Amino acid sequence: MSGQAHRNAGTFFLHGSRDTGVLLVHGYSGAPAEMRMLGNFLQEKGGYTVLGACLAGHCTTVEALEQTTWPDWYEAVEDGVKALHSHCRHIYIAGQSMGGLLTIKAAAEFSPTDSSEELFIKGQRENPTENRAKACSVEKLILLATPVFLQDWRIPFVKLLRYFIPRLHTGQHSYNVPEEYMQGYSEMPTKPVPSLLELIKLCKAEYLEKIKIPTLIVQGQKDHTVKAQSATYLYEQLKCVPETQKEILWLSEARHVVTLDDAREMVYEKCLEFFEKQY
Repeated sequence: MSGQAHRNAGTFFLHGSRDTGVLLVHGYSGAPAEMRMLGNFLQEKGGYTVLGACLAGHCTTVEALEQTTWPDWYEAVEDGVKALHSHCRHIYIAGQSMGGLLTIKAAAEFSPTDSSEELFIKGQRENPTENRAKACSVEKLILLATPVFLQDWRIPFVKLLRYFIPRLHTGQHSYNVPEEYMQGYSEMPTKPVPSLLELIKLCKAEYLEKIKIPTLIVQGQKDHTVKAQSATYLYEQLKCVPETQKEILWLSEARHVVTLDDAREMVYEKCLEFFEKQY
């Protein structure tokens, strides 16, 4: 998908059999289709209701993406959490690459009530876990190949280089899956990249330290977009998440889009196991 949207590229909704919904967020220049197989797995094997969000500027044209910034992308995530809350009592969220950065903000913004405290509502003592479910909050988080440190040496110079290199090849169509799951752009515009870098800084400086919910981090060690040390950094900076509630799944042979790469079945199984686990 280089210049315009594929008819199956956009937002998808899968109705499940249980009262828990999962919001899936794709990466920069990607599309909800790259999250569709994971969504199908979670719905079929776990009974989850799944919403695959489509971020602003995606599933249209590269020219449209060039006019967006991270607050535009985040609107779809915010709307997705609220939309799931109208269907489900519990909400989990997972993001691939830049989508992971957006889910970090969502997890910080839609923070559950601290389960260590008992709340009083209308003068009556209420179970904090039950109260948490009543609020529009995210209760579990999965970060898939989420960038803190990037591989491309040109990134520090992107504010200048974007005027000389307006687009980069993405490698979006290099995975061994049917074409219907590779509907992102084949070119990545560099104009919005400074905004993406701003989002990384905000996650490091502000959002990560606010997260208190169970978190799974997944990172491929042959990722040519995100440095593997990003996963370790994320783990260490989730300071309010107990050690027993956070973990890293290392994939020794996986490339960047872990939902499409050859180890994807392992990723799907781990995501389901994580969502099913009681904390």
